[in-house]
Amino acid sequence: MFDTSKIGYRFAPFTYEVQRNKIHELTTAIGDTNPIYHSREAAQAAGYPDVPISPTTPTMFNFWGNRQRGNSMAELGINVARILHGEEEYEYLAPIYPNDVLTGTTTLVDGKTRPGSGGHSLDILTMETRYVNQNDQPVNTRTTIVVRE
Repeated sequence: MFDTSKIGYRFAPFTYEVQRNKIHELTTAIGDTNPIYHSREAAQAAGYPDVPISPTTPTMFNFWGNRQRGNSMAELGINVARILHGEEEYEYLAPIYPNDVLTGTTTLVDGKTRPGSGGHSLDILTMETRYVNQNDQPVNTRTTIVVRE
């Protein structure tokens, strides 16, 4: 059962440098062939200064940039081996391009326990990561995870 006193817990900040090849790799992996994600020239022809990130790219920021996330979750009593992905929501407040350096701070903003099947329960946790780039422009993302107990 999730300890609601942990709501408001703030993870240690982390830094992630956006790389053009990672944008290309992710969009290739999900089958997005839009040339603006694969070519600087195509992006510039479409009016962008460089290759923009695709809409779901921030997912990888937490996985590749936040190396201590698993340890921080364990400190909260979350069994990371039992996590299921719930949903993600993105709100973009500034564009993100290759070579941007983002600093993210994740906060546990909500958590509740729901009954599951077979006498088990599910902890539903909402985390928000607020990113600022090297110009202190914010970009937000929200993730909901489900922990099977």
